[in-house]
Formats: sequence, structure tokens, C-alpha cells
Amino acid sequence: METSKIWRSDTFKGVELLSARYNKFEFSKHWHDELAIGMIEEGAEGLYYRGQNLVISKRHIVAINPGEVHTGFSGSKQGWQYRMFYFNLAELATQFSQRDLPIDPIIDSPKIYDEALFDSLRQLHISLEEPAFLLSKESLFVLALDKLFTQYGSAKEQAYLGISKAASYRARDYIHDNFEANPSLTELEAVTNCSKFQLIKHFKTLFGITPHQYLILIKVQKAKGLLANGASCVDASLACGFYDQSHFTRNFKKAFGTSPSNYQIL
Repeated sequence: METSKIWRSDTFKGVELLSARYNKFEFSKHWHDELAIGMIEEGAEGLYYRGQNLVISKRHIVAINPGEVHTGFSGSKQGWQYRMFYFNLAELATQFSQRDLPIDPIIDSPKIYDEALFDSLRQLHISLEEPAFLLSKESLFVLALDKLFTQYGSAKEQAYLGISKAASYRARDYIHDNFEANPSLTELEAVTNCSKFQLIKHFKTLFGITPHQYLILIKVQKAKGLLANGASCVDASLACGFYDQSHFTRNFKKAFGTSPSNYQIL
């Protein structure tokens, strides 16, 4: 069965997304005006690119630069399932304008094997398809693309490693005081007077987790306290600003190893 879904992000300007499974379908020769970045989830994609046929297999990243002619076809008997980003370069430049060092969005290789980057890009893609906190989407966007361009872009460079403890503590305190309202990365930039790139790196270096991971932990900790004091699972979820019960249950179990309903009856 062949399926496809394409949509535009309502969080980031200039980002189109595709989620698809193809078995026998073949793309004719074409190019994109955007930078195309994909993650092969199952099977393998065949790719004619820069005069040669390539096979991009499961858990590999495919990168196609703007204006480069290519095709796409099945690289295995089972076809391929994948997720694609299409990034408008002008909008990317705007998004990364506050970065400490410049990035070059032209990717050297069409085929990348990097487990951590694959997982980060896939998680970002899923977050733009399903309900997710804005801070989570923004953090995933910055971390995944910063790594992509820093390690695999034409202008590779050493990432900035300075640490601002004061800014990180201000961000942590702001998240703690406003967790129900789901603060955004833009709000944290204003509070700390740091760019989003500086802030995420500094915060993770100091606390070992990103701001959006800290937000989730605050929420489940607060919910745990409410449950211990007799609140229902629904009331605890709503009070802590979770999107829905399944979102609450999933994150609670990841943190504490049991569901909210099981914890409630202790």
C-alpha cells in the first residue's frame, strides 16, 4: 500500500513536510528550490543524484541540495518509508541569524549515517505532525539543524562552547515559575538576553538536559504531587498544562516507570 501526506509547518515559516510509504512508485527527474532532508524509516530508497545511483537504507539520512536534479525509486523489494523536510533557505537564514557562528546550509554528502542526528531529525518531524509543546519544537529544531550544518555542511566549524551560568539559571527559574503556560524559546531568549543557540547549549551543559526536557520534568513532578494529594489524573493533567491524557501518561511513565493511574492508588 502506498501512502503520502504533505503539509506545511504552522510553527516554522518556510518548512514543508512529507511522510510517505512507496513500493513501486518512481519519481521522474526533478529538483527542489528548497533544501530537502529525509530520514529512511523502513526499507531503502534508490536515488539518482550527481550522475550516479545510490541506495539510502534504513536509518540513513538523505540530503538533496537546492536545484540539484535527482530521482527517487524503490531501493528494496519492500519499497521505502520515509519522512522529508523541505527547508526554504531564506527562512533558514532568518532562523539562524542569531547564531554565534555562520552556517552553510549546503550539505556535502547525499547519504549520512548518524544515529543520533537521525533520531533528532525524526523526533522534530513527528513533533510538527502531532501535538507538542512549543518549547519542545523550538529546541528540537535548533539542536537538530545546528548539528546537521555544523558537522555535515560545507562550512564545518567548531561549535561555540562558552557557558553562561547566570542565563541558564534565569531560564530554569522562569520555566519553573511558568510551567503551566508552556513558555516558548522566544520567551526564554527575552528573559536571559541570550540567543536560542547559546541558551540551549549553555542550559544543557549546566543541567544535563535541554529546556524543553526540563519543562516536562517540572510538569510530571508537579502532577505527581497533585496525585499524591488526591487529585484525579484528568485534573492533574489539566493543572500542569499537558495537551491530553495520553501525552500526560506517556511522559509520567517515562519519568517514574508507572502510569499516573497506578501511582494514584498507592
